[in-house]
Amino acid sequence: MIYRKHRPFFKGGFTLVELAIVLVVVSLLLVALMGPLAAQQEQKSIMDTRRQMDEAREALFGFLVANGRLPCPADPALNTTNANAGLERAGGCATVATESGVLPWRALGLKEADAWGHRFSYRVTSNFAVPPTITTNGTVEIYTDATAATSLTNSNEVAAVIVSHGRHADGAWGSDGSQLAASADADEAENSDGDTDFVDHSNTATQPNSPYDDLLVWVPRNLVFNKLIAAGRLP
Repeated sequence: MIYRKHRPFFKGGFTLVELAIVLVVVSLLLVALMGPLAAQQEQKSIMDTRRQMDEAREALFGFLVANGRLPCPADPALNTTNANAGLERAGGCATVATESGVLPWRALGLKEADAWGHRFSYRVTSNFAVPPTITTNGTVEIYTDATAATSLTNSNEVAAVIVSHGRHADGAWGSDGSQLAASADADEAENSDGDTDFVDHSNTATQPNSPYDDLLVWVPRNLVFNKLIAAGRLP
């Protein structure tokens, strides 16, 4: 009888150690990719919101030419399902307390929210929410920081301002009519406290202890006059 010598048989496949190494490598690659992808998505959201804000300013000018005035803010506390949500605040905005709210998106034919899903804050000088005269002044002031040491605009120059509260959305109003808590950052808090002072500077959300990521666009009073004169509503 002839005996054959059998070679050991090894079944192919990965060992647990090899699988663990592969998973670690894949995880590291995913982490490395997530940073750039998140940054790209954030930049896209910023660009989309900037575009919306430019459209909103043009819509304000369209309303101005058609009505001889700027619109009052919408009541920020109304749920989107409310029939008056997105329309000018009932009773107008003849007082300082009613000059602040959210952009009246329905009255202007715009989207309700920015790229992060929150409403745009909006403040208008009440004297521009009625037909102004050539001597009407604005009351909104834009600064480089909350100390109000340096102003980006001349006194009385701004008739209205629009604010997106960015990805953090601190102080922003949601579609359910609720307001998020104000930011601990003084510069951001200035843009949601309801007064006439606002802060605009570059995005510093990536810097330690400086989460500012608000976006602003404003309406200069001189541009309001130019539009009204061109439309024949001012001499």
